[in-house]
Amino acid sequence: MNLKIEKVPVVLNGVVRNLVFDLNAHYELSKKYITLQKLVDEIQRKSVDSMPEILQCGFAHEEEIPLIELGLLVDVSNIDYLTLQTIQALMFSLPDSNKFNENQIPKPTADEDAVWDWDWLYYMGTVLLNMSEAVFWRSSPRKLFALWAVHKKYNGLETSDGQEVSRATEAWLDQYI
Repeated sequence: MNLKIEKVPVVLNGVVRNLVFDLNAHYELSKKYITLQKLVDEIQRKSVDSMPEILQCGFAHEEEIPLIELGLLVDVSNIDYLTLQTIQALMFSLPDSNKFNENQIPKPTADEDAVWDWDWLYYMGTVLLNMSEAVFWRSSPRKLFALWAVHKKYNGLETSDGQEVSRATEAWLDQYI
């Protein structure tokens, strides 16, 4: 299990910055793109108009770079490079699909486009995993889901076949109410 956030170096105008899509970046991007698939589609479009905003979210863990400044640094000469680095950083942030079954990843709230249930993720991280708000928002989805899997395993919240015991949290609360 790799809990360390992997940073992807991006060189813009001779300056190296690290691209990271933590939960804060995912949340901000979900406001505009709604689903992860729509975000990936937009990145793959190689749009010099949308790339600065996406990069701004990915660089926010280090520094707040004005959108206008990033807009001046993104052009057709580096859009292929930026697309590659952005996709790589995005993939590093997401749960490893080989390690997690579908029951460990939040269910879509609507049709087949997966929309993350931010209320549940925040509750999971801050209440059930006892993360501070700052730690939660600076964690990657990969780290959050990995910690959740370990939490479920060591707290008896899943059966031997990997299925989550229904209403386990409610049963725990019932003991104290």
